[in-house]
Amino acid sequence: MELKFKKLMLLSITTATLLGLTSCKKEPYSTTKTSLASIFEDYNKNNEIKNTVDTIVLNNDQMFVDWSWQKFLWLTSNTEDNVPVFMKELKQVNDFGEEIKLDPLKKKGLPSSYIKDGKLPLILDLYQQADGTKLSSKSNSLVRYSIHANDGILEMFNSADASSIISQAAEILKNDSLKRSIRESKNQYPVGATEIKIAWIETSQVVDSTKTFNITAIVNQPNENFYENYNNAELKRMSMIGFHIFTVTAEHPEGVWSTFDQRDLAPDRTSFHGDPVNSKSDKYTLFDGNAVGNTEDGIIQDKTTLTPKVKNKVFQSNPEGVRYNQASQGMVVIKEDEEFATMIKSSNELAKKALTNDKVKIWANYKFVGSIWSKTNAPINELLDGDLSKPYGTGNGQSFGSLNLANITMETTFQTGGMNCFTCHSMNNNLYRTSTSKKINVKSPLISSHLFEKYAELKAALLASQGAAKIDIHKELNIDKRKPSNNIDEINLLKNSIRESSREEARELLKK
Repeated sequence: MELKFKKLMLLSITTATLLGLTSCKKEPYSTTKTSLASIFEDYNKNNEIKNTVDTIVLNNDQMFVDWSWQKFLWLTSNTEDNVPVFMKELKQVNDFGEEIKLDPLKKKGLPSSYIKDGKLPLILDLYQQADGTKLSSKSNSLVRYSIHANDGILEMFNSADASSIISQAAEILKNDSLKRSIRESKNQYPVGATEIKIAWIETSQVVDSTKTFNITAIVNQPNENFYENYNNAELKRMSMIGFHIFTVTAEHPEGVWSTFDQRDLAPDRTSFHGDPVNSKSDKYTLFDGNAVGNTEDGIIQDKTTLTPKVKNKVFQSNPEGVRYNQASQGMVVIKEDEEFATMIKSSNELAKKALTNDKVKIWANYKFVGSIWSKTNAPINELLDGDLSKPYGTGNGQSFGSLNLANITMETTFQTGGMNCFTCHSMNNNLYRTSTSKKINVKSPLISSHLFEKYAELKAALLASQGAAKIDIHKELNIDKRKPSNNIDEINLLKNSIRESSREEARELLKK
């Protein structure tokens, strides 16, 4: 019996479905027939990989490791059109969940010479992390970000709960006497709903471009109004250096949050005493061992420059995203996390050995950093009222997996104090976060996505200024149909205000 159980622990997910909405039929993990090794081997042999079956209930650590690798490899795999799945099956969106489309960009000055066959290439204009941190290479080339989501995420912006949240928020903004809290849990993101964020840097800045996935992208220049001006955009060769995944799976409405990094970005922490990194190597994209300054400051934000206090000293503070005994010498994983840390390390070594085919070996140069999730089939009220960022069994903590998970390309400064994905992506969040007079607490499965969070803030503010009965909150912004005061410049000012409010809240979290 023990042997059979161990074999079941190694089983993985191989049957395919579309990434979009899927049947909610539950399938036991035991129906799958292959291990993670077989997933790698099949991909290496056939140059094809199937999507994960998100209707399968993930309920042990190894399943989450296997699922994470398969989802990452599928999203990055090539389609028949010779573009990666994440560019074909998902929509590229801005940070308000608005799809990035060709015609609006042309009106904003995008050179037509950048468009081939009428297809919009990857657009890179985002360059700030959650707290506003700007990360750059040794030659000061900014790290850029793209966001992609499928209809499982985006269609929920039109759900009954979304409408209710936005309408209630608008009424609260107009009436200070109303209770400043909203609770809606009838609608959840459907199984298969997926949102990803990818970090990119100029290919000329990586230490070895033969070990990175490279693509030609339209890169906009950062300035005060760069979201609305593409006259100075450039075509550049960009390299993928970080990949963050959020997908809702069966009995996990909070989603599974998994993250990957390119292997040559930065070293891992080697000690919690003295210098955190003993490497003096310059063979990293984001770390220079000979750079002057305290290494610990390489992952702490300078509030004036909005860059790390010491540049080119980025490091992974909590390898595998697990917890360490900081009182010990060296890096000693706490007992509760030892097995999961070993699973992650083993999966990364297996990927290096198995992915050798010329068409897929590039992905052997990426590593699985970790994954975090909550209790399987947890009552929705527990997820709304509990603390998703804390380990299950600790107070009202709800989570399992990599409890100190962070992606160093996107969450560089969020690597201290037991922070993880759920620190910011919980089902209990605030709108208009940094304004004491306007702050509105929202408890809803929808609010775990920052895309919906910003979308709701924007729509509610517009409703409050015009009257809820005078505007369809789901229609795209059409200036001709609105009051003259709501011109495009004012809407962009509102968006920028929401962005800065979000960054201020993130900086406040780092102080705790």
